[in-house]
Amino acid sequence: MLKSMKPSLLRIFWLARLTFLEAVRQRFFAFLIVLGAAMVLSSFAFRFLDFGHGELKFIADFGFGGLFFFGSILALVMTAQLLFAEMDNRTALTLLAKPVSRTEFLLGKFAGIWIVLGLFVFVLSTLLGVMLWGRWQELVILAEQTAKVAPQFSLEGVFSHALLQWFRLGVVTSMVLLISTIARTFLFAVVVGAMTIVAGQLQWLAQEALFKPAELNPFSHALLWLASRLLPNLQQFNIGDALALDPSAVATGAVSAAILSGGFYLIAYLFLASLTFQRREI
Repeated sequence: MLKSMKPSLLRIFWLARLTFLEAVRQRFFAFLIVLGAAMVLSSFAFRFLDFGHGELKFIADFGFGGLFFFGSILALVMTAQLLFAEMDNRTALTLLAKPVSRTEFLLGKFAGIWIVLGLFVFVLSTLLGVMLWGRWQELVILAEQTAKVAPQFSLEGVFSHALLQWFRLGVVTSMVLLISTIARTFLFAVVVGAMTIVAGQLQWLAQEALFKPAELNPFSHALLWLASRLLPNLQQFNIGDALALDPSAVATGAVSAAILSGGFYLIAYLFLASLTFQRREI
């Protein structure tokens, strides 16, 4: 069994490498990483306004929000574009004619895109972490001079949040990949994928409504329960400001719980994508 797995892993690695190289060469990737970096850097302009301790929170929220917004666009468009480009150009047929299974093809695509998203998250998180650390140093000195309490800051928390964002974008990529294996056009995959991402961001509303069964009829309650299970709660990954600025406020195990939840949905969506792709005509 191990002998049969090794060639399969090598093929997935080879496909991931090709996908990564193809993705980083695209102007869209370069455009979004430059745009995201510009947005993060622009938050530093607000240092000239006296926000006090709230300044670091503003910069963190602004930067983390931009990271997920542009990262989601990158995951959405790049996943659908690379998959449909392979099928439209008939290169998928060439690859699948070799000893490459459809599951290996999808996993290779996913791995390559996820690595690109990891690069995107690392670059922007590093830039944001340096900015926050530099401004924090200035605020600590200012607090000492004015006899005020210095704000808290954790560089480790910034990179813990970066890891969470990487997993969140991995879940987004797996969702879009599943939709793309069902969709017949690139536009349909992008539109439905965008709607699914928004629904995942608002999924916590369905969870809150489930705690008020008296206000719901049985059908609505069942529908909300199903929606809260089929879609991941993407908001559970949104604890960047707490991790970076107030680590003690983060519940014990919150990061691990979010990663485990994201990993479950990621594997489930990839499994479903593999099943639907087996039956698709290319």
